[in-house]
Amino acid sequence: MPPRYRISEGLLAAAAFLALALVATYPLALSWRTALPAGAGDLWQNYWNFWWWKQCLLQGTQPLHSPLLFHPTGTDLIFHTHSPLNQALAMPVNLLFGQAAAYNFCLIFALTLTGLGTYLLAREITGDRPSALIAGLVFATFPNLVEQTLEHLNLFSVQFIPFALLYLVRWASSHQRSDALRLGTCFGLTALCGWHLGLKLALVCAPALAWICWRQRPAVGSLVRQGGWAAGLALLIVLPFLLPLVGAIVGGAEYQVKPPVHRGIDASFLLTPPYGNPLFAGAVADRYLDRAYHAAGFVCYLGFLPLGLAALGTWRRWRQAWPWLVLFASGLVLALGTDPYWDGARLEVGFLPFALLREIPLLESLRVANRFMLVAGLGLAVLAGLGWSSLRGVPWWTTALAAVLIFAEYSWLPFPVRTVNQSPLLANLSGGSGAVLDIPFHQRSRTVHNMAAQTVHGRPIGGGYLATYPPAVERRIAEEPALATLAGVPPPDAKVDVARLRELGFRAVVIHKYRADSFGQTSQREADPSDILEWKRVRILGGIPDATIAAIRKQLDAALGGAASEDRLIAVYLL
Repeated sequence: MPPRYRISEGLLAAAAFLALALVATYPLALSWRTALPAGAGDLWQNYWNFWWWKQCLLQGTQPLHSPLLFHPTGTDLIFHTHSPLNQALAMPVNLLFGQAAAYNFCLIFALTLTGLGTYLLAREITGDRPSALIAGLVFATFPNLVEQTLEHLNLFSVQFIPFALLYLVRWASSHQRSDALRLGTCFGLTALCGWHLGLKLALVCAPALAWICWRQRPAVGSLVRQGGWAAGLALLIVLPFLLPLVGAIVGGAEYQVKPPVHRGIDASFLLTPPYGNPLFAGAVADRYLDRAYHAAGFVCYLGFLPLGLAALGTWRRWRQAWPWLVLFASGLVLALGTDPYWDGARLEVGFLPFALLREIPLLESLRVANRFMLVAGLGLAVLAGLGWSSLRGVPWWTTALAAVLIFAEYSWLPFPVRTVNQSPLLANLSGGSGAVLDIPFHQRSRTVHNMAAQTVHGRPIGGGYLATYPPAVERRIAEEPALATLAGVPPPDAKVDVARLRELGFRAVVIHKYRADSFGQTSQREADPSDILEWKRVRILGGIPDATIAAIRKQLDAALGGAASEDRLIAVYLL
């Protein structure tokens, strides 16, 4: 085992990976208070989460129930995706500078610690600083991880996983309880970043621990005791947020698992650079435009130089490399999902391991196969570090050159950002009493736009976009005619019962004009298809026929004498 590292080495490495994170996300840092990564869906759910947790802190309430969504009843948020550790870490930034700054803080923090943790892990394995730098660079800029930063706070926050494996490696050789407790701490912190990440880390650690105990049978009693302490510490860390989940499940909740989706990777894109890469964008944009699904996770490029180094490390340092090769290969195979694709065509494969996860309690929640690319990425990073360490005696400048070439392969520059823009008319609603009914509302993932608007006006709204929906809130909408007729995509003859809406406590109706089909169609005609993220964004605009919008507005005009205010994006009616 290499010697423990000096604090100065860790600080220098942390500074280097902070600089790398800022460069890899340029120009985000220049507008970190007013802009976000250019996501279009779950990004706004995470943006709302930061706003909601801040409201809870300021008002002294707990965040697992919200009276501000699904008015007039409110809703439980027990199974909603919160990423509580990120909420806590970013709260000072959130209070001082707002939700966008909080999200961007978490992004830079995650990428920096991801690089540092992978550096320390590879340093432990290889004993070589340049090789550790290569490994940290590979995982911190891994294209699938960078794409997840556009949407999924709970998925790109992988920073404690390399640290967990570092302490697992140390514990396997030292048998020190302190290393086991550090492993347990990192496991708990990972789970508080995202329950799915905790489950993935458990999938990695469980077979590794079984192997360690088998290989070191004379010490198995000590290992089991120390492992129990580690598990107890991890449980203690997650207990405040785990107890409500367990309580809800024991109480009969059956909505904690979302339906499975078919989003495995297209294996031909393992060798296709990201569409945002400045060197290859022109050559690969059409492939992504034709085949990529909207949700983040499609990018799965491995990189030719990292793959070459990984192959070299596997060949020359097999005894150290094989566990990381297993990790890399397992992540790739699981990322294929149950329906593997090559160049857009489905392959006829009788069975893939991902299908097993759907049959195992708890693991069934790992329903999106492409997210296992993050596991593959960490295995690839360590293998690449081992490959570089096998090149003994190379001059320092070759490490710098290799780092530049890897970054050139992986980079997404300029990093896509989007200014947080809401209609200024929404601010006029702030401070008022009563709830806001958005049209359209209760439209599943598209409802996230209504939640983003709520962060401006701060009033209760009639729906919400949750990770999972309590059946009770959907049932209440279905049983209330004044809401049921306007939910989802209303028919052109939908009746707007203004009197009943008033009785339910609604005091404003906001027509989201940019959700009309014609607005979406116009946006698509005006968009540049080569800007794939913008093309994805405008393709999900619309969602409600113009005739329906016109019919609803006609009824509101007759009942209320016209809109109180209106601009290009929204029309506001006061009840």
